[in-house]
Amino acid sequence: MVKMRYVGLGNPVDDFEKLTPLVLALERMRLKCRPFGADYHAISVALDAINTTAYHFTRRPHFYSNLSGGQG
Repeated sequence: MVKMRYVGLGNPVDDFEKLTPLVLALERMRLKCRPFGADYHAISVALDAINTTAYHFTRRPHFYSNLSGGQG
């Protein structure tokens, strides 16, 4: 596997782990929304973006999938 270096991100795994509280908060917010309604989907877009960005920098698929109570 190729090790990637990004300017400004010395340790991407640690940097994205620091965003775990944000991911958990968004998942809690989404639980309060009508399933598959507009608000639910808007929060899902944010969660998908965070997961996609985490994968880009860490190459770990489903970076936040092991969070308690979350679908990641």
